[in-house]
Amino acid sequence: MGHQHLGVLPRSKQWTHVVELISGDGGADEIAAAASKAAEASMIDAGNDPAVRHAFWLLTQIPLAARQEHFVSELQRLGMSVGREPSLIEISSALMAAVDRKVAASGNRTDFGEMAQLCAAESLYAVCGRELADLFGPTNAKAQSALASFATVKQFAVLSRDYFSRLMRRHLSYFLSRELSNHVGPSRRFNSVRDHKAFEEALDQHCREASRIIKEFSGEWFSKHTFEGGIDPGKAGRFVHVASKKIRDELRYRRAAHV
Repeated sequence: MGHQHLGVLPRSKQWTHVVELISGDGGADEIAAAASKAAEASMIDAGNDPAVRHAFWLLTQIPLAARQEHFVSELQRLGMSVGREPSLIEISSALMAAVDRKVAASGNRTDFGEMAQLCAAESLYAVCGRELADLFGPTNAKAQSALASFATVKQFAVLSRDYFSRLMRRHLSYFLSRELSNHVGPSRRFNSVRDHKAFEEALDQHCREASRIIKEFSGEWFSKHTFEGGIDPGKAGRFVHVASKKIRDELRYRRAAHV
């Protein structure tokens, strides 16, 4: 089946509108809303993408594994290859490798799946890393303790929101980055690199705000299903499907505000 790329947008009417907004006075929210509409189709079946569902499933399982006495054995049971005293960065890398093996077995690699895989590792490292004073030399016990703290309603909601916010942002960047760089320079939309950076930061904020809906229900979902038989890849996939729909609905709502 091979590697499936996301749709090419520059020739579409929707993408033309995005370019017009960038060239003109469109704000970050307005451009992000238009870009999300153009890119929306690639998110529709996110819950069926093997990389997306497996990456999110591992995010649900790693904090639970960290609560067990034999943490390393639990990680290995999840298909993650780690040493005897894994650091947070080693665990994040093992997550990436585990998803790679899963996708290789299915033979269905997509660009969106690769984004999800990378975002899961980034979220695990960034969000859980805030609990550690030294990311490059933590003991196994420190890394395990930091990860275990995210097996609660409140903390898993933070991790889940960060993951979907990163995924949404990277998804938009996949399409926008090829165009934004064409508008940097004198007499262009972004007169300087600083202007361009400020716009990118505004896009980041847009994605953070749009992902708030995920935080509102992901923690309770995690707790409920953990204590009612556990979370398997199928349940993780269904959650991703629902979460993607909620994000698309939120983006549509935000688009309507600019009509």
